[in-house]
Amino acid sequence: MRRNCQFHKRSTYSSGYFLLSVAFAIGLAERVVAGELQPSPEDFSINELMQMEVSSVSRKSQALSDTAAAAFIISQEDIRRSGATSIPDALRMAPGIEVAQINASSWAITARGFNGRYANKLLVLMDGRTLYTPLFSGVFWDLQDTLMEDIERIEVIRGPGAVMWGANAVNGVINIITKKAKDTQGNLLVAGGGNQEQGFAGYRHGGKVGDDGSYRVYAKTFERNPFVDTTGQGLHDDWRSVQGGFRIDNRISSDHRYTVQGDVYRKNIGNTVTPQTVLPPFNAPFTVDDHADGANLLARWDGNLSDGSEIMLQGYYDRVSFNAAALSDTQDMLDIDFQHRLHPNADHDLMWGANYRFIHSSAVSTQAIAFNPNSLGYHNGSVFVQDDITLIDDTLRLTLGTKLEESHFGNTQVQPNARLMWTPDRVHSVWASVSRASRTPARGEAQASVGLGGAPTGLPAPFDQVQIVAQPNPDLRAEKVFAAEIGYRAQWTKTFSTDVTAFSNHYTDLIMFSRGSVDPLTMPPWVLPMTWSNLSREVTTRGIELSSEWQVLDWMRFTGNYSHLKIEMPYDVNNPDTAGLSPRHRGSLRWQMDLPQNVKLDFTLRHVGKLAAVDHGVPAYTTFDARLAYEPLQGLELSFVAQNLFSPQHLEYRDAPASSLMTGIAEIPRSLYGKLSWRF
Repeated sequence: MRRNCQFHKRSTYSSGYFLLSVAFAIGLAERVVAGELQPSPEDFSINELMQMEVSSVSRKSQALSDTAAAAFIISQEDIRRSGATSIPDALRMAPGIEVAQINASSWAITARGFNGRYANKLLVLMDGRTLYTPLFSGVFWDLQDTLMEDIERIEVIRGPGAVMWGANAVNGVINIITKKAKDTQGNLLVAGGGNQEQGFAGYRHGGKVGDDGSYRVYAKTFERNPFVDTTGQGLHDDWRSVQGGFRIDNRISSDHRYTVQGDVYRKNIGNTVTPQTVLPPFNAPFTVDDHADGANLLARWDGNLSDGSEIMLQGYYDRVSFNAAALSDTQDMLDIDFQHRLHPNADHDLMWGANYRFIHSSAVSTQAIAFNPNSLGYHNGSVFVQDDITLIDDTLRLTLGTKLEESHFGNTQVQPNARLMWTPDRVHSVWASVSRASRTPARGEAQASVGLGGAPTGLPAPFDQVQIVAQPNPDLRAEKVFAAEIGYRAQWTKTFSTDVTAFSNHYTDLIMFSRGSVDPLTMPPWVLPMTWSNLSREVTTRGIELSSEWQVLDWMRFTGNYSHLKIEMPYDVNNPDTAGLSPRHRGSLRWQMDLPQNVKLDFTLRHVGKLAAVDHGVPAYTTFDARLAYEPLQGLELSFVAQNLFSPQHLEYRDAPASSLMTGIAEIPRSLYGKLSWRF
């Protein structure tokens, strides 16, 4: 029976690949015979892509080609044609961003090293709302979602962004920007399903508010099947979601605008948990469903003042409550942000601002994770100033800025930067930057005790096991990085461009485990403490990131990127895997074709180098995705997506010991799904 099943899987793969190849060959032959070269009206030219606006570097809109930072834009067209069904999958298209899927609902995502399920050196925002959790300064990726068709672009900034965004923007900033309500008028219906994407559906309606305003409302749901273990057996990591939201954009006057938007969601996530037991059978796993409910509300006001300056005032409230076997917690966050941009003279573009944030966290301690105190409310505040100085018109520009931030757990941090942009002509531009950023300790590091599992001692009972426990440290210092970057962009022709960035980051006071010792005079169970502490040695990362776009013909485009990363870290017996949890080499190549009769064909080839971690290594892998789309009527698109075609299943990440509360090695199976998208 199993042999027949394997034959069926291979047959499905071969048939799908054959059909895609035939479609490509027929479309190519028709173009050769007819001499058709029809550009797609939805696509941007290479020149237009270089002029796309990016706002996450300096909190103001500027052309990508004029940005003195390692910036990359993932457009809505990129997302649609990639076949990505989640935000993490879309991030795979960006150079310098490590995306490794752990199971059906969990990812390890970071920039420029130090990856993990709870990676904490990458700041993620959606429309200016911070998505991190105060418990560990990282992101619960299974809670972050929106209607994928409503994303206008994803701005990916590699390198520190602390001056504008504060602590935790250490290695990069990801800003997910959704469309304005005026750009989502009418109705949209999406639906589909497949073997992994068991079923999904979404609906959005947009309309007018008065003479100048617009609104939209949306709802979406999906159900995703579990991944498999190394033997091909299904795991208990399925993922189900229901979410809805709205957005209103309107004008108070010709010089003043406001936005109000919000979301509400409910998630159910399958999980396999290892309990911390002191009697045989030790660490016997059991399955359970985790639940999460959340809502957020954001309001933003933009205004132009009579003196020519601009102001922005934004506030949001974000609440999330999750119930899991290892930990249950309710988090409330209130954030108020103000910025003022003014032009004292023609050569200066000055911006300053302030931020206040109140966080309240209420945890229910378990045998696995215990917070002391269980409930805590605390405040963070910051101010920043940045001046964009024109030294030579249209040729040389200097940016100087700094941020002063007061944190409950990290004391006061000063985070300056300097950026220089040189544009000798319309083809070439060179930029360089030096900056200092910090990552403040998380509440979990300062106040939580976490059971990491047990280890056999080889002694007879009751001394046959020692419990490993992560212990908090309220005296932690903030992590710091000094970063130096240099970049070069060139738009060689209207159809070919390249972007290269090299960086060197030097970290001090990294927060890692320090191993204690077992007290043999105590009664069992014995405990081996692992205490969070600041690393006394410096850690250096160096790398290079390359991206390029080539519009070969009006109907054919190639997009490629490559990233190389080297982590220079002396061997640490307490943290042997840190340097090996990020691949040294990563690269991808996308091939987009607009064929006759409203047919689109997209291929994505992606290679990720091995993870060389001692106990959690992962072999290198190469994947291949394909998407075939047909638009029989204007506004109606039918698409078929095949993912991970090179192998029936593959491994992308193994959890580090600090994540051992979640067990079971999950491999990503081949995925096939169909989708209908109807705009009316």
